[in-house]
Amino acid sequence: MSKKRKGPPATAPSGPVIKQAKPETRIDPYQPVKAPKPAVSQSEVMPDERPFELIRFDRRVKWFLGICVGLFILLTLAKINYSSIGMWNTVIPDGSDARRGIISGTPKPIRMDEWAILAPFMLSQANQGFPLENPAIGGEKVALVGYFPINHFVSFFRPDYWGFFLFDVEHGFAWRWNFILCFGLISVMLAFMLLTRNQFWLSVLGAFWLVFSPGLAWWSFFLLTSIYAGFGMLVASAYMFFSTKTRTILIAGVLFFWCFSMFALTLYPPYQVPLGYLLLFLLVGYTWRHYDKQLLLSKVGMKLGVFALAFALMGVVFYTYYMDAKSTIDVMSNTVYPGKRSETGGTGFIANWFSEYFAGWLLNDQVFPKSWLNICESSHFITFTPVITVCTLIYFVRTRKVDPLLAIILGYVLILLIWIEVGFPEFLAKATLLDVSPTRRTQIPFGIGNVVLAVLYLSYIHAKKITLTGSVAALLSAGVVAFMIYAAWLNLNDADGIYKSHQLFLPTLFFIGLNFLLLPISTFRYKEVVIAGAIVLFTLPNLKINPVGKGMVPITQNALYQKVREIHLQDPKARWVVLGSQYLTYLVTATGVNQLSGVKNQPDFKTMHVLDPTAKRDSAYNRYAHAVYGSYIDPAHPDTVIIQNGYEDGYQVALDPCSPKLRKLNVRYIMFDRTPQPVEIRCMKQVAKMGNIEIYRTND
Repeated sequence: MSKKRKGPPATAPSGPVIKQAKPETRIDPYQPVKAPKPAVSQSEVMPDERPFELIRFDRRVKWFLGICVGLFILLTLAKINYSSIGMWNTVIPDGSDARRGIISGTPKPIRMDEWAILAPFMLSQANQGFPLENPAIGGEKVALVGYFPINHFVSFFRPDYWGFFLFDVEHGFAWRWNFILCFGLISVMLAFMLLTRNQFWLSVLGAFWLVFSPGLAWWSFFLLTSIYAGFGMLVASAYMFFSTKTRTILIAGVLFFWCFSMFALTLYPPYQVPLGYLLLFLLVGYTWRHYDKQLLLSKVGMKLGVFALAFALMGVVFYTYYMDAKSTIDVMSNTVYPGKRSETGGTGFIANWFSEYFAGWLLNDQVFPKSWLNICESSHFITFTPVITVCTLIYFVRTRKVDPLLAIILGYVLILLIWIEVGFPEFLAKATLLDVSPTRRTQIPFGIGNVVLAVLYLSYIHAKKITLTGSVAALLSAGVVAFMIYAAWLNLNDADGIYKSHQLFLPTLFFIGLNFLLLPISTFRYKEVVIAGAIVLFTLPNLKINPVGKGMVPITQNALYQKVREIHLQDPKARWVVLGSQYLTYLVTATGVNQLSGVKNQPDFKTMHVLDPTAKRDSAYNRYAHAVYGSYIDPAHPDTVIIQNGYEDGYQVALDPCSPKLRKLNVRYIMFDRTPQPVEIRCMKQVAKMGNIEIYRTND
């Protein structure tokens, strides 16, 4: 092979360099031009085919968070709340407008524990400077164990009450209502984003479905304090497990510590225990579904250290709290009701499992079956569990695979259903701690579990498509129709004649359609969003359950409230007692005076042992109770005190208004709901009269 001759060395051209154009690609006019492949967006990829990620904080999520936080700020500044305290305009009228403080809607008398107890308790605490001890609402350090605003470090874990310390009481009241709603929506939506592999619209609709369900709305959204804490704890745990970034792990650790402490310090076991199981099952199922040894072990030393530090800090918090609240917790846990309450389940639902298919359309707080007690006790959540159970089995048979998260939450729902309908042996009830959760209370976390199950299933069918034979599809369709006919028949017979057959036709048809869409028969894009959206539309009327109000004027501008406050400010150390109407005692509580009567979140033994020195009747008052006082004078047996327990959560005290025992308790002001007899007021003089209400002060 001959060698090529080397030419002279290359030199830079002296003139300008002309860049040669690339030869043009010739297009054959007889060949079709192929369109370029479009880029596939993340939203178009099936969720289980996408790379693993936690929550995708994209623009839509940020907009949702921003809208919720913005609404919280605006509504709080406007002093908007959703309380039924407008009832005070009619319960104790003072000649003012019956719509005073009400923007829209109607206050609900049945929500008495909200407008007549909780709201006055908040005002009582605020008017007294948020004390640890407040005998007007109970014995010991009542506000530590009860969930009220208080001057104590535990308030750091009660963020819905921060507004009381930052602003005046009306803004604080609005802060509480808007905080639990807005941050409840945020917490649930983010948890669903995590659990559904970032299906945005399903997560948003699922959050609205859960938060505005009757089982929460009719209870004034009380459980949302545990829900946003619990779901926040779930999200933080997932980030602690799966994150690989130091900064993210540290932030998740702080959030985990705060949310876990919030959840634990709410102290309402009937909800906490079953809801705690739901959160545990979700975390186990999520970890099982996304098990990745490399992710879980990434920076495992830091993760374990952060967890250890979080639990150490919680240990300090819980120990310090317990030492401050020990005597109060001892009193509460040893009350006849609810402290000594122990259940084995099996008492069933107040209404029935499928009552929400029809109740939302046809019932209200004035119209409901008497056997269902009241609209609050009978309200829970729409369930699709029967159809979901069958469909999950079909998917398993066809694919030989199961979504661990879906399966484990289905198991949770079935376990609680057994607890509610059948019950557990006593040893198992105690071992699982469900003995502290009566079925009347368990049905609420059970309903939450049903909603979570439905959202998980909707996420699952978005990613899994199967085909069925015509005969199987026909059988499933017939099953759905039969199931809904059974549900209609059950409610028709269970509702004490409230329903008429024709009234159930439309809701039955509506839910036949939704249950049919859940079947793996019909397939179309965004089917899961259509189903969730239909449920949200169905729940929209629940927005009218709670009224919209501004400020606390139905209480604070009530003439009786203002008169008692005026007297109290002149004589702040004197104690009060109301003889007669329990409603008067509720309003007097709000003024901040220290009174004997009224609702006691737990017994005040220091007071009751003066009235009952031998503790002969302690079983009557050793309970959470509405304490109603009345007048009783027996010349043959002077200074007799009669204490009777008429209800599970109430007792009556009858005594001489001039009893030395009242003087010993520093009772100086006595309010009558009527004109008293001369013998009743022989030791006092009148200081105010407002219609039938008369206020007297004892002679010193």
